[in-house]
Parts: sequence; C-alpha cells; structure tokens
Amino acid sequence: MTIIISLQSSRSISGTTSIALTLAYLLGTKGRTLYIEGDFLNPTLSQIMHTSNFRKYSNDWIIGEASLNDSCVEVNDRSRLPPMNLYVVAANDLDDARRRMEVLDIQRDKRLLSTLENEKWMVGGKPLDYVIIDTSALLNYLLATVSYVSNYLVYVIKPNTYELAILEDRIKKIYSKFVCVVRPIVNFYQPGDENAKNFERIFIKRIGIEPVKIPYIPELKEGIDLTRLFNKNNRLQNYLVEIMDEIIKKPEISSESI
Repeated sequence: MTIIISLQSSRSISGTTSIALTLAYLLGTKGRTLYIEGDFLNPTLSQIMHTSNFRKYSNDWIIGEASLNDSCVEVNDRSRLPPMNLYVVAANDLDDARRRMEVLDIQRDKRLLSTLENEKWMVGGKPLDYVIIDTSALLNYLLATVSYVSNYLVYVIKPNTYELAILEDRIKKIYSKFVCVVRPIVNFYQPGDENAKNFERIFIKRIGIEPVKIPYIPELKEGIDLTRLFNKNNRLQNYLVEIMDEIIKKPEISSESI
C-alpha cells in the first residue's frame, strides 16, 4: 500500500517546501519515496537541482498528458547527494505553465482528480512506499482533490490567529469530508515566548490536538538547498521524526483520525 502525504499551508512562505523535502528525505531512508512539486505557482525544484533534463513536469502528469514514470527523476542520478530511494517530480517554472494551472484550478478541471484517483503509484515498474505532494495555498480545487486522496495531511502554519482561522475553516469545509489523518505543524515557533505559549493554548482549544512545534532554524534562512536539507545535520529532521514514525507504522485510517 502506498501512503500518500500532502503538505499544505495557509499562505505562501510558511516553510512548507523545506518541511516537505526534509520529510521526503527521511522517508526515503525507509522506503521508495516520491516527492511531487504541486506548488505550480511558486516552483523551485527544477532550478535548485541545476538540471534541464526533466522530460516532463508535474503540470503534464496531473492532467494526464504524461505518465508518472516519464515525469520523475531519481535524486541520486542528478545530484551529489547521499544514496536514498528518492524520486522527484518538478513543476514547470514558465509563466505560461503557471497561468495554465491557475485557469484549470478555477475551472475545476476533472483531469486533476482523475489522475490522482487512478494513479497506480509505480516508478520503474515497482510500487512506491510513500508519496509526498507539496501544494500551493492558493489553488483551492487542487487542495481539495489532493486532500481527497491523502492518507496524511501535514498542515503548516505560522503562529498567528489569522492562519489558525484558515486552518479551522479548511477542517470544517474540506478535511472533515475526507478520511485522512491531519497533523498540524506550527513553524517558526519561539520556545519560551509568552505570546507563543498563549497561541499554543488557543490552537489546542480550537483545533483539539497539540501541533508539532518547529522553531526558527537560522541555517535554513537562505532558501531551498537540497544539500543542506538532505543531510543528517539538518536540524529540521529532529522535529519531523514523530510524524515520520507514525507514517511508517501505516495505521488504520478512519474517520476518528481527523
């Protein structure tokens, strides 16, 4: 059984991509893992991997114009990174490709759901153990379709009540309609700060569960860097171990998990 994990957020610049890639690295040490860049409005992967050899993109795959096998790249083949069972699919960073995805999302193009529902989740003729789909906060229909197929939904917010209100709204209007495990993360949390502690109390009262708390990590401030993220010294990994351990146990998913 392939476990599908979606990474979602309330707004851009929440640190979602760094968290998604770090989690992909961790899961890649446990089984065959695929990271799909579904943030079509702010793609970075094709640039940071320093390669023009992506034959197809996640844009092509999600609407059925390319197979998953043709779209993915094995990380070990294209970078000076440690061995791992990790594949990636990049989003097209051209402006026309971004605008096209915005239009398809507004039109609620049924090909998005069809691809996600019918995908066999195999690469190189072998099944994947884990798939991570990194999403954009601004593509509403895509968020709904990805949520529908997800076993786990890792939701990242900054510690403010505005983003908390968005999470509450999505739980009521989207996530409550599907069977998935929702695991919230408060990123850029300030341990020891009284405002942060108060926010955590409000969070638990309104959402009903305690979030994973990740403090500001200075060495990650320069942006996405795979050699830094895919490294045992990446401190972000320490805060994701609990989520990773839960995922690899493959629990029975039920409506009580939400």
